[in-house]
Amino acid sequence: MKTKKVSVYEVVTQRIIDFVEQNMELPWMKPWATVDNPQQNFHSKTMYKGINMLLTSMQGYSNPYWLTGLQVQSLKGMIKKGEKQTPILYWSPKEKKSKDEEEQDDNDKQNIKFTLRYYGVFNAEQIEGIEFPTLELPTHEFNPIEEAERVIQNMPKCPRIKRDGSSAFYSPFPDSVTVPKPELFESPEEFYAALFHELAHSTGHPTRLNRFKEEGDDHKFGSKTYSKEELVAEMSSAFVLNTLGINTRKSDINSAAYVKSWLKALKDDPRMIVYASGKAEKAADYIMNKEAVNVLGK
Repeated sequence: MKTKKVSVYEVVTQRIIDFVEQNMELPWMKPWATVDNPQQNFHSKTMYKGINMLLTSMQGYSNPYWLTGLQVQSLKGMIKKGEKQTPILYWSPKEKKSKDEEEQDDNDKQNIKFTLRYYGVFNAEQIEGIEFPTLELPTHEFNPIEEAERVIQNMPKCPRIKRDGSSAFYSPFPDSVTVPKPELFESPEEFYAALFHELAHSTGHPTRLNRFKEEGDDHKFGSKTYSKEELVAEMSSAFVLNTLGINTRKSDINSAAYVKSWLKALKDDPRMIVYASGKAEKAADYIMNKEAVNVLGK
């Protein structure tokens, strides 16, 4: 059976779609700081522009330096196990063969065509054995919000929380939440909005509300249940923040992405908002350790 060849356009489009679905925000907008240095190839010093700047910066790495696999090898480095490459696009000249060889010399300029191609690069944070320059990120004064920290400390079966990542996410295995350093966020409110969003995801774990099993699939990107889960996490975070009296601009920052993301889903399933709000309320109650919460999520 012949396998359909995937075009460069499909690769890039899918990469951006995956980013929006995973992060539920526009790829050029983050509530935490990244380095001001432009994304670039560490070996050639080439600065990435246009779509390549977008593709590299939206990965969320705090280090702006990138290398191809061959460049890593030439510098005696090693790519960490399990790391995936990021595509870099370029136009490659391709000469179209002329049917009449005698006329080829006269039509060289007209026969030159360009084909869009791509190659893969790895970020410095994905590489071992190479010493990259130490870069300082722009930071903000961080004053912990006592009420929020108290909620986190008292959350039942709270997952392991790492506050030094390059992006924000929840990993069902090994049941841990990762967020960037608090000082990298524009405000403490933005930090807790991101943290409570990921903690809301963690309530779906079998040891807590068991929401993932209840949905019947693994919440694959683009699936209907994945969209519901993201809406549950966002609403749950908002419920916790509102209960604590914490105001944040997070909803304003991501409003464009959320409106586009949920409009079709809500039209296709008018019950989604009611479903999500009910699950979000249970998740928020669990995070805040309210006595009325049933640990089995029934």
